[in-house]
Amino acid sequence: MNREVIYSAAHAEFPDSEPLGGGKAVADYLIREWRRDQPFPLTVLSPKSVGLWLADAPPHKRLAEMSELEYARFCRQFEQAVTAEILKHDPRDCVVLSNDISEGPNFAALGQRGYRIVAIFHVDVVEYFTRFYLRNLVRPEWLSKVYWFGLVPDVFRLVFQKQYDCVRHSARIVVPSAPMRETVLRCYPWCPTEKIVVLPWGNIAVTHLSALTERRYTISDDEFVILTLSRLSPEKGIERLLQALRHLGSVDNPLRLVICGGAAYMKGRAYERKLRRLAGKIANARVDFTGHVTGEEKAALLERADLFVSPSRHESYGLAIAEAQAAGCRVISHNHYGASGTVVDCSDPATLARAISAVLATGRTPKTGVVPSPSRVAEQLAELLATT
Repeated sequence: MNREVIYSAAHAEFPDSEPLGGGKAVADYLIREWRRDQPFPLTVLSPKSVGLWLADAPPHKRLAEMSELEYARFCRQFEQAVTAEILKHDPRDCVVLSNDISEGPNFAALGQRGYRIVAIFHVDVVEYFTRFYLRNLVRPEWLSKVYWFGLVPDVFRLVFQKQYDCVRHSARIVVPSAPMRETVLRCYPWCPTEKIVVLPWGNIAVTHLSALTERRYTISDDEFVILTLSRLSPEKGIERLLQALRHLGSVDNPLRLVICGGAAYMKGRAYERKLRRLAGKIANARVDFTGHVTGEEKAALLERADLFVSPSRHESYGLAIAEAQAAGCRVISHNHYGASGTVVDCSDPATLARAISAVLATGRTPKTGVVPSPSRVAEQLAELLATT
């Protein structure tokens, strides 16, 4: 492929210490794979490359710590900066890949000038907004209509108009799951079905699983370890898991819950304080908060875990679930798009507790020779870009 790929990624090239979630993980994975294999000339437009670097800012000004309005301002600044950079390129010689929607370039401006756009939907932002800000009082397809966009503040247009423009002007839309594809088609029935391509991310982790090299976690061999891994944010539903533990009653073997993740987005710090208060009421298990973990530390914790629980209210794919399964963990999850393993209604503490009890009854199971299968999605997406 001779055409250049211009990759707009608002969460790319931040240090791993930043808890920016799956969008960052996917961007970093794709950039790493493509720079190694060089299937095409690649230009990455990240905050660092366009002069909006935030990793060195005071903690309260970093991306994951911003309020909704602060983050909206960042989105517009990044949109303007990357759009200006893209417009310097001849649309006949490039393909624009957007890693984000609200944080993406000006899709309408680029589409009207003939740029070929491929957009990655990590989250259907309209569905996400209606679920967590509007409490499902309005269906997402009702808010996907163009006629009301000019009547709302800019922070709303970043959700509703940006996604509409993205669907309208993109040549291809990449989603990680079939249910997410159906949601997009339901919201935009005029969108050609063939425009939306399902590419599950698979296991994009590259760190080999190894023994716990740091004695930060002194976990004895007889302890049963339950692990959950996500940013600490209300939509992740971690309080459901803590509430379920209280329904377990006494357990025969020592039980430990390890909560991995840093506070980020949607009032994450307040949510972390809530979780720690709930954890203080747990009498039948030890609860550890590790903070944001990456690399060998994350791999070691997944290797030691006996059970992985994803009680999240919403997951578009569930990268952490894929990593847990690659590490040989048994999995319990809520019925979200990334549901896998034993799927239960995690909103009911008693139901989740029964599912955990069933796994506890089988005891610890050895993980023998777990070899995670690497993801091929970078290669598959490169092929898609070559034909767009």
